[in-house]
Parts: sequence; structure tokens; C-alpha cells
Amino acid sequence: QEIAMFEELLRTFEECREPNWDGYGAEPVRQETYRLAQQFLDALPLGTPVPSLGAEPDGHITVEWYRSPQRTLSVSISPEGELHYAALLGVERICGTERFRAKMPQVLVNLVKRIEEQKTESFG
Repeated sequence: QEIAMFEELLRTFEECREPNWDGYGAEPVRQETYRLAQQFLDALPLGTPVPSLGAEPDGHITVEWYRSPQRTLSVSISPEGELHYAALLGVERICGTERFRAKMPQVLVNLVKRIEEQKTESFG
């Protein structure tokens, strides 16, 4: 599963490394952004569910944990090493920016946990 995650990252990078990769003038995903995303995925705590990956028109790489429209966390990785995140937990919206320094910020670890927890709670 982990290998597939890094393959998906590489595929995203290769598909989006040229300017205008979406046909609408998108910024290319830079080598630094790809490297930071690799480090970010490497820094995920053991047992963290595998996220889905993508790229944005501004050249950022997106890492997303999606459980339902009300249970989602999206982290956008910039080439400068900023993690812009937005989470939706029911009616609660949480967003912010963290610097990435080789380890996963605790706020994001907690948000992933909360998104995963909700899944089992809703049946109780």
C-alpha cells in the first residue's frame, strides 16, 4: 500500500511537471514540491491510512484523506515547504498553515485520527 502511494506521487509529478499540464495554464509541479511531498508521506505515522494524491493548478501537491463529504482533510504542499490544510468534521471547519520540518505536524496527525475515528462512532 505504501509503495502504491509513492508510485501515485511519482505519476502525479510526471503528469504535472510541465507548464499548462491541465490545458488551462496550470503552474508546473516543481522538483522541490515533489521532494517535499515524498518527505511528507515518509513522515506519516505508522498505521496512518493511505491518502489520495493530486496536483493543483498553482503547482502544489495535494494529499487528501476523504471519508465522506463531511469527513475530509486536504493538505496542500507548497514548494516553500508550507502545508496549507483544510478539514471538515461534520459542522466543524478547521484550516490553517504549518511549516513542514521533516516531521508531520501534530495538528495534522490529530486531524487524520479524528477523520478516521468518526467512521466507527457514527454507528454507535
